[in-house]
Amino acid sequence: MEAHLYEEMAKTEDHHWWFRGRRHIIEAVLRQHLPPVAQRRILDVGCGTGGNLPLLQRFGQVVGLEGSPEALALCRQRLGPDFSLHQGQIPQDIPSGRFDLVTAFDVLEHIPDAEGALRGIRSALTPDGLLVLTVPAFGFLWSEHDTVHHHQRRYTVDMLTAQLTAAGLHLRWSSYFNSLLFPPIAAVRLLQRVLPKPRHGMPRSDVKVTDGTDLTNQVLEAVFSAERHVVPRVSLPFGVSLIAVASAEVSN
Repeated sequence: MEAHLYEEMAKTEDHHWWFRGRRHIIEAVLRQHLPPVAQRRILDVGCGTGGNLPLLQRFGQVVGLEGSPEALALCRQRLGPDFSLHQGQIPQDIPSGRFDLVTAFDVLEHIPDAEGALRGIRSALTPDGLLVLTVPAFGFLWSEHDTVHHHQRRYTVDMLTAQLTAAGLHLRWSSYFNSLLFPPIAAVRLLQRVLPKPRHGMPRSDVKVTDGTDLTNQVLEAVFSAERHVVPRVSLPFGVSLIAVASAEVSN
């Protein structure tokens, strides 16, 4: 991602409806699917500016890995010395040791060699460890947001399953999410393809700065977050994003 996008993320991810709603979904999935483990070790790959690390800290001891020095500096500035943070890329710079949980929230779509990254993640898991990840869904939703964020692809369940299997991982559960807002988001993105673009217009991210008190922001967060009551238990058939739980071993 561009450096200015990390600055935008650091300003918005604590209160923007999309980041907050996604955290509610992630927390519900973790509570539903994580087995009880004493002193759980967690690795968050692509931790960005750190918006998910306080949430993950509720589930165990967290280590963050981030490739961008700009993002890591913002993360340290925001969170202070309470988290173990490392700069590096996956798979070559994954911290030593094994982890009971590895998370990758909207990371895999940025990596050209996704299978290689997943193989590295697999090698970092304990025998009973889990990978929990999110990715953007459906190629037909491709927009300027994907371009400016340097995405390589958007996913379907079949595509993600194929990459996990090639890396020696087993998909245990998955669901699309951000489903309630899928129709308007899909309509807007499809319209953007046919409407004339402004001259000299630069590709734009969908994330906009909001102070968190805007009524639209609050309504969108409430709608998005409502899915946390359904998603962990049911595999929804469509959505703007996809969440999955995988393991290094096929469960019996």
